[in-house]
Amino acid sequence: MLNGEGFSFDQMVAFIESAPANIFFKDTSCRYRVVSEVCSLINGGRDGGIIGKTDVEIWADETVGRRYYEDDLRIIETGEGSEWIDEFPTPDGSLYFLIQKNPVYCDGKLMGIVGLVSDVTEQKRLEHELKRLSITDQLTGLYNRNFLELEFGKSYPRDRYPIGLIVLDCNNLKIVNDVRGHKFGDLMLRRIAAEIKKTIPDDAIAARLGGDEFLIVCPHASEESIADLMANLKKRFELASDDVVSLDAAMGHSIANDVEVSLSATLKEADRRMYADKAKAHERRK
Repeated sequence: MLNGEGFSFDQMVAFIESAPANIFFKDTSCRYRVVSEVCSLINGGRDGGIIGKTDVEIWADETVGRRYYEDDLRIIETGEGSEWIDEFPTPDGSLYFLIQKNPVYCDGKLMGIVGLVSDVTEQKRLEHELKRLSITDQLTGLYNRNFLELEFGKSYPRDRYPIGLIVLDCNNLKIVNDVRGHKFGDLMLRRIAAEIKKTIPDDAIAARLGGDEFLIVCPHASEESIADLMANLKKRFELASDDVVSLDAAMGHSIANDVEVSLSATLKEADRRMYADKAKAHERRK
């Protein structure tokens, strides 16, 4: 329990203003009355221009200011505090701040709101990087199977259907690995992935299923658009081939026309067709 006995009000204010943290106090009109130096610099400049003002008056972004002010009104009305993390985009990347606010009572009477603003940018950036790594295939830069399991486990909005799936399986990867080494096999996979990224529509998703298999998920698909995309992929693989590595892949597709169709079942059908295409290519090479 804090005890302020023996200290004057001015001394208590001096402690708060000098605190190595972003601390503020607002009265019952939601106006800033005391702010730490750090908090003042962030919000109002070196002249301490936020004193006596509400968030609506100090924020250049009116939406943010109104949201903060309405949260203050709610705390004053209900006596319940709040806590959340806000993102602030900058040219050098987003900044993240944890904002915590509680009502302040003295002798049972509401005095106002005390708040603490903590910079959690590094923590959030680390969380984002760990999440990115968990859903990204490190060799190709495409999404990985973990991401697909998350995607297939949720319900897609109806307006994204029909959804087309294309399964690709690299031809001759085992031969390349056995004859020339895994360095060239990895190069083939990276080049296949690069051509996929260049070719698919902006709203499509590409992932490496594992080994030499890839998957493309295309919203708003039709048989014609999927056929055109597979033809373009074949053409790009051929153009990107050279004496170092030859690119080729067997492909199969299937389309889920509405939300009642399981994407897992659609994937199985696309996979079946891919193996049929691979068998045909093997017969042609005999």
